[in-house]
Amino acid sequence: MSANLRSAFLTGSGVLTDTTTGANVADTRIRAIHATGSGNYILDGTSTTPLGSTAGQKITFGVSGSTDIYLSDIGIRVDGVVSVTAPASAATLTVFYG
Repeated sequence: MSANLRSAFLTGSGVLTDTTTGANVADTRIRAIHATGSGNYILDGTSTTPLGSTAGQKITFGVSGSTDIYLSDIGIRVDGVVSVTAPASAATLTVFYG
C-alpha cells in the first residue's frame, strides 16, 4: 500500500492543521503520533451524519514525558475534522496522516 503521508503539529488543544498547507485535517487515517507532555490525549472526529448524530472515532492515549506511536500502514480512520484535547497548554502533538 502506498500513501502520501502528511504531517500536522499542534501545541495544546484545538483542531489539527496541516504543517504545509494550513488546512484542517479531516476525513483521513492517522498513521503515527509523536506527543510530549504528561497526561491523557484524545483525538476525535467531529462529523455529523445525515440523521444528525455525531460520527467519528476517538484515539485516546496517555503519555509520561514523550512517546512515539506507530499505528500500522492501515492507520486508524477518523471522520470529520480532527480535534485534539491535550493534557496541558504546553503539550505538543505531531501527527502523520494520509
